[in-house]
Amino acid sequence: MAELQDRLEQSRSETEEAQNAEQRAMEEKAQAEEDLRELQDEMANKSFTTKGLSRQLEEKGSRLEEELQEARKQNDTLKDELESKARHEARLEEQFQKVRREMNEERQRLLDEADISRDELNTLQQEHEKLAAQLQDALDDLKRKEDEKDLLHTRHHALTDESGSLQRELARAQSTIRELQQAVDDEKRNSLESNQGLRTQNKEEIEHLQEEIESLHHEIEDKEGRFALDEDRWESTKRTLQLQKERAEEQAAGFKRTIEKLQQVEHSLSGKEIKLQEVIDSEKTRHHHEEAVLSRQVQELNDDLASKRQVIEELRTDFLSTKEELRISKREEQALKEKVQALEDEVVILQASLEDEREYAKGKVKKGPSDIETQLQKATTDKQSLRDQLANANVELHRLKTSLAEFEVERDELQAQLDQAQNQAGNTHQFDKEKVDLRKSKLRLESEVTRLKEERSSLVKAKESIETQLNAEIERATTDENRLSAEIDQLQDRLATASGDKDRELVLSKSRTQRLERRIHELEALVEQQVHVEPEVSIGNADVSLLRHNLDEARKRERALLQREADQKALVRSFKTRIADLEKELHDALMKKYDTNSPVSSPSDKLHSELRSLRKQLSEAHKSLRDLRAKNRDLERNAMREEDQRDLHELLKSSTLEAESLALKVSERDARLNELKTQVRKVREERAFCVKKAETASKELATLQDRYDQAIEKIGVKSENKGRHEKEIRGLSREIIWLRARLKREERFRRDLAWSKGLMELGERVRTACNEADLRMIAEMGVKARSPDHSRTPRHKFKTAISMVVATVRMQKMGREWKKTKKLSEGLKRAKNEVLKRRDG
Repeated sequence: MAELQDRLEQSRSETEEAQNAEQRAMEEKAQAEEDLRELQDEMANKSFTTKGLSRQLEEKGSRLEEELQEARKQNDTLKDELESKARHEARLEEQFQKVRREMNEERQRLLDEADISRDELNTLQQEHEKLAAQLQDALDDLKRKEDEKDLLHTRHHALTDESGSLQRELARAQSTIRELQQAVDDEKRNSLESNQGLRTQNKEEIEHLQEEIESLHHEIEDKEGRFALDEDRWESTKRTLQLQKERAEEQAAGFKRTIEKLQQVEHSLSGKEIKLQEVIDSEKTRHHHEEAVLSRQVQELNDDLASKRQVIEELRTDFLSTKEELRISKREEQALKEKVQALEDEVVILQASLEDEREYAKGKVKKGPSDIETQLQKATTDKQSLRDQLANANVELHRLKTSLAEFEVERDELQAQLDQAQNQAGNTHQFDKEKVDLRKSKLRLESEVTRLKEERSSLVKAKESIETQLNAEIERATTDENRLSAEIDQLQDRLATASGDKDRELVLSKSRTQRLERRIHELEALVEQQVHVEPEVSIGNADVSLLRHNLDEARKRERALLQREADQKALVRSFKTRIADLEKELHDALMKKYDTNSPVSSPSDKLHSELRSLRKQLSEAHKSLRDLRAKNRDLERNAMREEDQRDLHELLKSSTLEAESLALKVSERDARLNELKTQVRKVREERAFCVKKAETASKELATLQDRYDQAIEKIGVKSENKGRHEKEIRGLSREIIWLRARLKREERFRRDLAWSKGLMELGERVRTACNEADLRMIAEMGVKARSPDHSRTPRHKFKTAISMVVATVRMQKMGREWKKTKKLSEGLKRAKNEVLKRRDG
């Protein structure tokens, strides 16, 4: 069908081309006739003609007539081709309609066959249900008769023989239960007392720790605020000094440049004018450079402020998160307390239930051996309930243990956070005291946890011993019951497996047929959509690489579909083999039950007919699937070609836009790179200095850490000298903190001293250089120290006035020129900004 559609489209395109060619021929014919008429008009209007002109006109007319004849012939041939194409198109249209009718008939036939198969499946299901009901009735009768027989045997033999032994065993069990109950009561009393004491002690310690944590948080906040203020004050002073230093350096550099230029100028009047001009230029450049330095310093100050604000926000968020974690830990601790209380309540309930069971057992013993069977059944149920309760208690204890471990981990994390906050604050003495108190409370809590674990293990052992004794007593009573019901279970298992496997296979086959029917309906709907929708063939020229990529993807899809089809075929084969095995098993089961061949014939024939119909449906479905896959591949190929063309156009547009944006980014990146190089150089120098300081500090800390580890090992080995070791550890920790603070103070002092010393030396050098430069400038300008008896003449005064007027006129002229250049530069900047805005827009 796809080939017919392609041929139809091709014929339509050919007819369109023929029509276009015919249109062009008609236009050429009309143009030639128009040219001929114009020539005739020109010949008629002219009053004089020559032989050469008439000959040329005749040749041209004959040539135009020949072209007109050829155009007519071409028009006739094109008309013939158009008629043939139209006839070919009509034939193709008829073929297309014929194929469509055949497909509709095939679809209707498939629907009819699906309805027939569905009706047959319903009839088979009804028959299977009837057979299953008959089989269940027969099994129920057999089971009822066997139960009656077994009941008579057990009542006749077992009750008379085992009543005395059961009574003796019951008396022994009651005595052991009383002893165990007494032990459980004692253990419960002890555990309640210890739990109450532990609960009060833990509550007091937790409240004390909470108060200490709150006070520590307040102190940390106050110290952080003071530290931030001091640090900001120090940074501001440092920045001001740095600015002064840079300004002095820039002034020294400017003075040096002016000095060098002044040394190269001669002492004549023209030399002085040039010298003044150069001095003015140097001063202007120096001022511009100072303005750039100041702007950069302002930007750096803004960046420092932003970074400080970010650090403060991060510290605030960390503080809030620690507070939230502390609240969560408090809530979890409260939940753990509630769980412990619930477990204690469950223990009380278990003891009460054991007491009730003991009283109930005594009453049953008084009633006599007639109720032994019911008593055993109740004992089994009670045993199962006790097992469930014990399992629940064990699970709850395990959950409590895990939650306790998590709580300890969270407590350690909070302790580490408190240690870190204390190190930042610098409060050494109070930190050591709190650390020791927290360590003591940790050890005390760990000892309590170990004691609770030991008590839990002892309780678990007692429960296990009780459970083993109860199991032994009940297993002796249930051995005969299990032995008698084993044969019945075996027969029931055989029948149940036979019927159950058959039912499962039938359900699977039903579900499989339903899936196939749904797939058939979906494919029919897809066929209808493909018939009604005319595909749009794109004629655009695609890239060769894209076409190859599409071809590879189409091949991959084809391989995946073939693999899926092979898997489906393998699954169908497995189903067929399974159905054959089930038929054989059903036949064997029915033969064993009825010992005749008559009941097997009808279901097996129906199953065979059902299998044949299913196989037929599967083959037809596979055939229709193959046809629809081919059509689907064609449609997917066309859609992918259109999508590739759209993607190519979008890619070209985006690439042009990206090229323009990249050009701008490259220019900006070059400017940023130049700035970053200077910053990286400064950062590397500072990092090298910090690395040296950090290495020295790490060495000292390593030695102190070794001493600290040795002290901890001595504490673990020598438990009798615990107090002395704790004092040593406290002293070492204080010494570590003191050395760290001392190291920081020494580093800060040395850094500040070196910086202030350099600044003072630089200021002194700048002052001396400025004085020397001023003296040289005065000497070179010809200004000498005036003698006391020197008096200026009017001529000298007039000369100085003229030089001042000339200097002012020249400076005004240069000022006007500078304004013009400044306006030009501002216009260029505005034009550049407008171009950048247009590109960004």
